[in-house]
Amino acid sequence: MNRRTVVRAMSVFCAVLLASGCGNPKKMADLESQNQNLRGQLSRAGSDLASAMKERDLINERLKAALRDAEALKAELAGRPEPQTAPAGWTAVPGGGMIAIEENILFAPGKATLRDEARKTLDGIVSTLNSEYSNKDIMVFGHTDDRPIKKSGWQDNWQLSTERGLAVVRYLKEHGVGPDRLVAAGCGEFRPRVANSSEPNRLSNRRVEIFAIEAQPRTGREK
Repeated sequence: MNRRTVVRAMSVFCAVLLASGCGNPKKMADLESQNQNLRGQLSRAGSDLASAMKERDLINERLKAALRDAEALKAELAGRPEPQTAPAGWTAVPGGGMIAIEENILFAPGKATLRDEARKTLDGIVSTLNSEYSNKDIMVFGHTDDRPIKKSGWQDNWQLSTERGLAVVRYLKEHGVGPDRLVAAGCGEFRPRVANSSEPNRLSNRRVEIFAIEAQPRTGREK
């Protein structure tokens, strides 16, 4: 029962009391009982109202805290860079993109001469470099597995990986990528994708990675 109802009931009670007079003790006792009951209801209604107001204040505080958290998150997201995207087949990296090409697409085992079949793949990469990444440095990294060089004539895997990187760089230059953008490097077996613990893993580690990234001051090339 709310406060308005209790007050109205009290008014009715008082009117009944005045109309009935004070000559009938039984009526007086009944009226007193009703009065006590109404007072109890009024007290409970007041307690319920206080509890509801306290709960409302608590909800308001929680709402204010949630709004503050939402504003803080909004400000944090506004300060973050836009998600990076990359063309099909490429992986977005800070400042540009990267594509990895498996060894068997580009080279025969132990060789640094490009296969004829590699041309189609590299021609697509040239097109992407000159359209999507026309203002980027192009860094080409050769990678091998950990098997030592025995019969192919290279001094070590570093030399083989570097020669493969150079072969790709020369192809890119000959097919329209500016030479001032190009850098070749060899990593040997020292930057594997996965542990060289099986033949499938070694096959995955034998690759050439091409990075198209922001021009760095150390390269001596201006944007």
